[in-house]
Amino acid sequence: MGKCKDITRLLSDALDRSLSTGEWLAIRLHLPTCSGCRNYRKQIRLLRVAAHVASGVASADGAKSGDE
Repeated sequence: MGKCKDITRLLSDALDRSLSTGEWLAIRLHLPTCSGCRNYRKQIRLLRVAAHVASGVASADGAKSGDE
């Protein structure tokens, strides 16, 4: 494991399920050497926050709606 295709799949999978220790290790070993996969991780995190904000689940600062 360690190819960008595998790592981006794992990063996406991590949003939906718990990853194994081996899967997390593969990610942790790969990310320091790959700016493309680091950028992908940032992008999917941003998209997740944006989707939550758009749906009213959370505000832009991460607080749930109505927690003010």
